[in-house]
Amino acid sequence: MKRIYLLLAIFSIFLSACHSPKVFVTDVTTEKKPWTNLDFNNNPDNFQFAIVSDRNGGSRPGVFEDAVRKVNLLQPEFVLSVGDLISGYTTDTTVISKQWNEINGTLSELKMPFFYLPGNHDITNKVMEKEWEKRYGSRYYSFTYKNTLFIILDSNDDDDFNLTRKQTDFVLKALKDNSQVRWTFVLMHHPIWTYNTDGRFEEIEAAMKGRKFTVIAGHEHHYHQETRNESNYYILSTTGAGSALRGNYFGEFDHVSWVTMADNGPVMANLRLDGILPHDISNEKTNELAQPLIENARLNNLLLCNKGNQFTNGTLYLSFKNPTKSKLNIKINFFHHHQLQITNPTIQLIAEPESQQFVEVPISSAKPLDYTAIDLLLFDWQLNYDIPEYKDFALRGKYQIAVKPGKTEFIDKEFNSFIDQTTVPFVHSFTNLETWASINNAEYQKYSKPLEIKNTGTVSFYLKNKKDEYTAAESRTFEETSLLKATELNAPKEGLEYKYYEGDWAEIPDFSKQEAKAKGVAKDFIVTDLAKRGDNWGLAYNGYIKVESDNFYLFRIKADDACRFYIDNKLVVDEKTLIKGENMGAIALKKGFHPVKIEFVKKIGDARLRIYSKAEGEEDWKQIEKGPFFY
Repeated sequence: MKRIYLLLAIFSIFLSACHSPKVFVTDVTTEKKPWTNLDFNNNPDNFQFAIVSDRNGGSRPGVFEDAVRKVNLLQPEFVLSVGDLISGYTTDTTVISKQWNEINGTLSELKMPFFYLPGNHDITNKVMEKEWEKRYGSRYYSFTYKNTLFIILDSNDDDDFNLTRKQTDFVLKALKDNSQVRWTFVLMHHPIWTYNTDGRFEEIEAAMKGRKFTVIAGHEHHYHQETRNESNYYILSTTGAGSALRGNYFGEFDHVSWVTMADNGPVMANLRLDGILPHDISNEKTNELAQPLIENARLNNLLLCNKGNQFTNGTLYLSFKNPTKSKLNIKINFFHHHQLQITNPTIQLIAEPESQQFVEVPISSAKPLDYTAIDLLLFDWQLNYDIPEYKDFALRGKYQIAVKPGKTEFIDKEFNSFIDQTTVPFVHSFTNLETWASINNAEYQKYSKPLEIKNTGTVSFYLKNKKDEYTAAESRTFEETSLLKATELNAPKEGLEYKYYEGDWAEIPDFSKQEAKAKGVAKDFIVTDLAKRGDNWGLAYNGYIKVESDNFYLFRIKADDACRFYIDNKLVVDEKTLIKGENMGAIALKKGFHPVKIEFVKKIGDARLRIYSKAEGEEDWKQIEKGPFFY
């Protein structure tokens, strides 16, 4: 009986072959053929799919819709997303529904399957998370297609754009259950391989060791390809989200990624909505060239002017740094100014490899002018490399400068406090100018090295050239302090006691006058786990922080919406304790336990609290969470 079945199967295949048309038929009978080969790229196991990137985060109308129309022309087998399809950042379910209906109306035009993936705009908070699950079910999932595994992640799985233990275990199981696939794609919104995931993503990478895989993310609005673990890792650019659109080598363009799953692995091309780019158009080498252009495009400049309340003469200085091994061309062309005379209005020069180039532009007026009455200086600029393999690798634009003494921000010190004595460095790139300094309004003196101060006082700096032209003065006050004594604490337990409050406050209230709705012990600062509703609530943490040595400690807070951080009843950080624009503060502590109080308020939208610290002399910030807090 088995032989009969086998013969029937062979006969069926024979009949099928007899009745199937040949794939390739020709009337050419010559020995030489007018083609290169007949190895057609038609393996039925291979396929093509498209990936769209961020639509939101500064959405530009019409771009994503244009991409959908062009994807339909290309006819991939399916389309993937890396998230940020809607604006989000709301808890209004009516608004959320309207946003999803809008994008789903656009996606309904696709003639092939579309696979959703959540970005931070799609799942901004717990309300949006529930709305996602109501519409699309799973926030993370996997599927196989033609023996290829696709793992779709939710990198919003906690409020710090990360993976929870549960999701990590899901990925590890999906990998184990699909160990024989020919390729694995891992897609996510945030490029979490560049984040601190407490080792969880590293676990996933370890589990993929020995298999062929590709990792793809979005979020950065900046395209980048890199080789990691002998595999390609990609950060996609935009499909309509906010972008400076500086061009290919800067990784800033609107595109759809086109992936062909071929015999030897995926072949990826980036289809700009106005062109086609290779998969490595923006890579480590172009980044090395692009970053100096981007830095120099900020046009680091200072205007030095004559003394007095009216302008008669000055010099504009521009500083360009070229750390690359290629020559950098600099072109500047000043517009005509009807009030001022500009010496050398057209400038063309070359910044040699690994060099710094200064540009000096003298300006003057025929008569003294009030600064408020002088029009802006305007000029065109262009920066470019002459590299044959990267044609038109350039940035260009227009720039305007107010005619008044430049205000510097060159005091390079994180701490506004000190013990016994401290040095105040004054770091800037204009090494062709003199540095003059004063302490407590004393007479200015020329300095070539950092100032030493031993008492509380105000330090002021300005820059000066040989023509007696000056910048405005920059000042900072530094306060002498002493180490705060530690507190004895018996049988400390890990964590902080907290109380939860609800209210619509314009600023952080006096929580001692508020009625607590809940209380308990917190082991981390994932504040959304403690909230009883979406918006308008607050938390007050109390306990102790343990420091390991006598030292000066700097604390930094990232809070949405507001936070105050106290140690030993002293306000260390809030929105007013800014150092160089960041919510930072410093305090001197003796080794041991110190009372700590943290007050946090969440208004409308996202909720987040992160606390970082470092001791004086340390380079890297450390996020502090479970370890040093006790009650």
